Order: sequence, then structure tokens, then C-alpha cells
Amino acid sequence: MFFKSLDKKECCACTVCQHICPTKSISFSDDEEGFKYPQIDHSTCINCGLCERSCPVEHPLYDNNSNPIVYAAKLYNTKELVKSSSGGLFYSIAKAVLSKRGTVYGAAFDENLKLKHCGIENLDDLQPLRGSKYIQSNLGDIFLDVKDQLTSDRWVYFVGTPCQVAGLKSFLKKDYPKLITSDLVCHGVPSQKLFDAHIDYLENKYKRKVLKYQFRNNKNWGGCEIVDFATPKGKSKRLTLPSYELSPYLYSFMYAMTYRHSCYDCKFARIPRQGDITLADFWGANVYFPKMNTNKGVSLVLVNNRKGEIIWNEIADQLENHVSRIEDAAKFNGNLIQRTEKSIYRDDIYKQIENEGYSTIANTVFRSPRYIKVKISNVIIYTPGLNIIHKFYRILKKIFISFKSYFSLHHGNYPK
Repeated sequence: MFFKSLDKKECCACTVCQHICPTKSISFSDDEEGFKYPQIDHSTCINCGLCERSCPVEHPLYDNNSNPIVYAAKLYNTKELVKSSSGGLFYSIAKAVLSKRGTVYGAAFDENLKLKHCGIENLDDLQPLRGSKYIQSNLGDIFLDVKDQLTSDRWVYFVGTPCQVAGLKSFLKKDYPKLITSDLVCHGVPSQKLFDAHIDYLENKYKRKVLKYQFRNNKNWGGCEIVDFATPKGKSKRLTLPSYELSPYLYSFMYAMTYRHSCYDCKFARIPRQGDITLADFWGANVYFPKMNTNKGVSLVLVNNRKGEIIWNEIADQLENHVSRIEDAAKFNGNLIQRTEKSIYRDDIYKQIENEGYSTIANTVFRSPRYIKVKISNVIIYTPGLNIIHKFYRILKKIFISFKSYFSLHHGNYPK
């Protein structure tokens, strides 16, 4: 238990201890890395032990199916599909719950690019909750709000990382028929402080204020970092980086350099999963379903219990979907069944940033060794004119390979 050991890998900041405490003796504050940890006010603590007994890290529950139904799925509605960062399953489930006059809870950036969990009741307000966010969200008092909605007999759809879903279930202490949860397949979470440093880095580099930030989208070519900057004329200008290897923040994320300590000892990166339905990208879907168009994203869906089956049956006719297997899904998305291994850089990286500055680390430790090669390749691919030449070259290359294979098969050799 974190309060006894002060071992940071034993706290995931799910906030259960804070909200379960009968004397309100527990609060959260940021450590030097920007991650939230709880403190006890011993002057008001009555030593009831409820915080320890309710901690999902200390007492994890695995009450869902150990053999869930697995799907590759995506929206038929292309207009909504491109607004998602995967196959649009979150949108489908959220729409179903909102149609029941329910509330949908998920993570969204506020006007200062701080990531917080919030609730919405109208479909028009859903967009900020959509899309991938590679940062730990601030739950605040959201569990209290969820409980108020449920005790008022309203439908609720809560989406979060597995530890957040586990935390909510631990806080509620019982199942509510009108609560639907989705846990996300999670690599791990960097801190808000690190993300703030990245935004400062971008603003200093491009000499403009960041208005909006997306980690990914599915429009046009897609992208792995999409930033809208303010312009002197009061408009915005968009920067899109097509590869994570061109973004220091995303490169460090992909190589597990910056996660919360508990992420490397995650109790929930396993089967059974925590939510009624698990959502993720179905990487490698094109391998198993070659006739499926995966260009705009495909969701991995795990239906983990009876409640999940009911909501799945309610939305399935909106989706192109194919039954899959856990082992196939996990081949390209290992965090479905196992936690992330800690990077050799992790223990010192936040201290390095504090001492040397984010910009220095961004251009050294967080810089891909393939940075120049990837940048040149993407200039060719995404520049009008050059991309046509590149496509023509690839077509000729395929023709040559086919020609070579034909002669090898039928004549034992081929023209040199």
C-alpha cells in the first residue's frame, strides 16, 4: 500500500482513496515529475483503513470473462469515422447512451490544454472526448459525479485507462445496471507537466501560440502530431507530423521513457480486462482481414461480460465487424495482455529535463536515430509532384519484382 511504503509504483492516481475517506483526510498534489500522489492529513484521519481496503492496486479484481469475444470493427459512417483516431467505437457507444438521456465521461483538453475527465450530455459536445490522448488525465471529483448520476437512475458511460475503470468500480462498491464502462488498452501515461513542457517547446520553436493539439487523426493522410498555431491575422495554421519519429514527445512515449512508475508494474494489462467493453486500435487488422479497408482506422473490441454483449448488440449494425482472437489482437498490441517494460532512460529522464531543459532532451534523448531519414522520406511522400514520382517509382518496383519472380519460376533465371 502506497501510504505505508511510499513506493510510487503502488499508486496510479485513481483517486479512490480520496473520495472514499469518511473524514476527507486525503488530498492529491503533484510530485516533482508532475504526477499526482495522495497525502494524508493525520490530524483528521481516524485510521479506519477504508482507503487501503478500497485501493484497486492493492486489491485488484478480475471479475470479467477470461475468454472475451474479440472483434475488429469500424463505423460504416465515413464522416464520423474520420473524426475518430481508430474505428469509431467510442462514438457508437456514446451515441447509444446519450440517446437514453445518459451522461458520457471521458478525457478532454480544456482551453489551457490541461487534460481532464469531464461529462457531457449532448452529442454535439462529444468531439473533445474523442481521439487518443497520450497523457494522464486529471480525474478530479468525477467519481462523485458519476455516482450522483447513477443514484439518480441515469445511464452513464465511463471511458478511461484500465486503472481508472478499476478505480471507479472500487469506489462504487457495487454494480449499477445503467453503468457501462470501457477500458482502453494503454501503454502507460506521461505527466501533464511533461506535456506542458512539450507545448512550450513547440511555441518557442515556431514562435507561435499553440491553440489546439491532437496526438492523431484519420483525416486525409492522417498524422501523428497535429498542432494548430495562432497567426498574426487571428487565424490558425496547422502543422502535421506524419510519423511519431518526428515528434520528441511521441518518440519518448513510444519507447516508454516517460510513464508513471505504476505503469511499468500495471496490474490491469491482462485478461480479464476491467471494462464491460475494451477498446483499442486493431494494429495488424489488414493481415487477418485483407478485404477490410483499414486506411481510416480499425478498432479492437473485447466484449468482456453480459453487459458488454447487450451494448454491442445495440450498435453492431452500424459497424463493419469481424470476429477475431485474443492471440491475433495481441500480436501487434502487446499491452492487451502484458505491461510495458521500463526504459533504461526512465529513472533519470525527468531529472535530466529539469536540469538541462526539455529542448535539450528533445534534440538528444527524445530524437529518433532515424529522424533525418524519416523527415526526407516524408517530404518526398507528402510534397505535391514529388509524391507522384514516388508513387510511380513504387509501381515500377512492383512490376519489376513480379517480372523477376515470373522468370525465376518459369525459366530458372531472369534478365539482369
